[in-house]
Amino acid sequence: MQRLTANTRQLYPFLIPYIILLISILVARVFYTKEDIYFFINGLHFPAGDVFFPFMTEFGSSISAVVACLLLLFVSYRSSVLMASSLILTTLINVPLKNLFNAPRPSLYFAGHTHPIYYVPDVQVLSNNLSFPSGHTVCAFTLAVVLTYITPRKAFGYLYLVLAILVAYSRMYMSQHFLEDVTAGSIVATVVTLIWLYWFDSRPFLSDPRWNRSLSRKKNAA
Repeated sequence: MQRLTANTRQLYPFLIPYIILLISILVARVFYTKEDIYFFINGLHFPAGDVFFPFMTEFGSSISAVVACLLLLFVSYRSSVLMASSLILTTLINVPLKNLFNAPRPSLYFAGHTHPIYYVPDVQVLSNNLSFPSGHTVCAFTLAVVLTYITPRKAFGYLYLVLAILVAYSRMYMSQHFLEDVTAGSIVATVVTLIWLYWFDSRPFLSDPRWNRSLSRKKNAA
């Protein structure tokens, strides 16, 4: 329990603003419907956003996840293994949830709806029943939690959270997901990764100094 508390304390720059945001979203959801929120966000499009958010959404892609794990090999093997295992675990949990809830994406949910919907040009809009929870959001928030944990300057957690939120928002901006989808994805990623950090740090064999070596400093002992 002490280790879990210590891990959580290291993540305060990420967790505290995230919890405040999460509470705000839940309160807003009490007063506004799923449709109200969707069409409000759908009405906020602007030319620069149509360029920025399709780019931003790629930070929650599998390619970004692989790149992050490879780059961390130059920081420490331990960091890379922690990131890779966290991403694999949250994905393995999220994919069955998608199939279990079988929730339609916005394009399918609003099929035949009379309200005009704006779609970002040159963006392929997905149309299936794998909307909830958002996979890109799970990936982005997993990356953000682990990076906050392994970065010496914990204040960077604020930046990682902002980037993760931008990825989540991009999924709604491009009409790939609803607010509920990205919110659930962020919760899955944050909760599961926090539990995994506790388990990971409790393994004696991972305390071996050799895990702190990297591709850039193979003889580093500490």
